[in-house]
Amino acid sequence: MEIVRAEHVARLLSTQDGDPVLIVHRGRAEVVDAAELDDPGYEGALRVAERGDLVPDKGGEPTQEEAETLARRLDTAVRNLGG
Repeated sequence: MEIVRAEHVARLLSTQDGDPVLIVHRGRAEVVDAAELDDPGYEGALRVAERGDLVPDKGGEPTQEEAETLARRLDTAVRNLGG
């Protein structure tokens, strides 16, 4: 079962407010505002990607296929790190 899924990527890219970051914390992927990572409850969280890292060249929302492709790549990277 994958950790990072297309819905995480879509949520990261569609969040316009704040500074969204995709993290893995306690074995689960989440999209949170970067400022929240200072909270002790997020200690040990792995930063996977920021919105700016994944914004498609053409801008706008990713297609479902693009989100799935990005999610597979990110999930593979997390698993290779032991996330």
